[in-house]
Amino acid sequence: MLTGYADLNAVMDSVNEGEIYRYITKPWQNDELKKIVNKATEIAQQTQEITQNSIKNDATQNRVNSGTVSNRHILVLDDDESVYQQIKIHFKSAYTVSWASNLEQAAKLLQKKRFGVTITDSTLNKENITPIVYALKNIQPDLMVLMLTEFKDAHMVIDLINKGQVYRCLPRPTNFSIMSISLDRAFDHHERLVQQPILAARHHVEEVPELEAFNFSERLKGFFAKFRGWRISR
Repeated sequence: MLTGYADLNAVMDSVNEGEIYRYITKPWQNDELKKIVNKATEIAQQTQEITQNSIKNDATQNRVNSGTVSNRHILVLDDDESVYQQIKIHFKSAYTVSWASNLEQAAKLLQKKRFGVTITDSTLNKENITPIVYALKNIQPDLMVLMLTEFKDAHMVIDLINKGQVYRCLPRPTNFSIMSISLDRAFDHHERLVQQPILAARHHVEEVPELEAFNFSERLKGFFAKFRGWRISR
């Protein structure tokens, strides 16, 4: 999507309804635009043989084979335990819900268990953790990320699209009806990507610039480096 303005509602809709690959604001840089278009074209050519019918059939089969509580794991990454408790209560019959209140706990859980969906805020203990989201999508493209936060800045959402390929942006306070629909679709999409790994190319994310990484706190730099260097072996 190429646009001359960054209206927050329009950007949110582009994530939640359009599932776009990149969001580019005017004025653009020609070299950068060519690079993005070339990459998007390359991905489209790689995945064009995967038809919509076969995708739907795969998703249906995945629900039959994998749609059990034991196979659908959610990681809630939030420093507010009440958020976790509410999500667990609402979805305990459909999903297995785990909770991490800090990055140390999240790293341990991610190394022990394969999660299909993570629900996270953009901040954790008053620190911006969106770079960790970017790193996670680099190492596990089939991880569906639902951002649950108070969205105020359209440019932050644009970064979440371009660098994190987030699946949905859900504003606080939580609407559990909308979250339920988003979770069901997110797991369907996750299982589709597991079944057809080539489709993960559609969720290719941009590298975080070194200058941006340099501005992280020392603590966040350590975790960012750890996640960037970590590969899931399962």
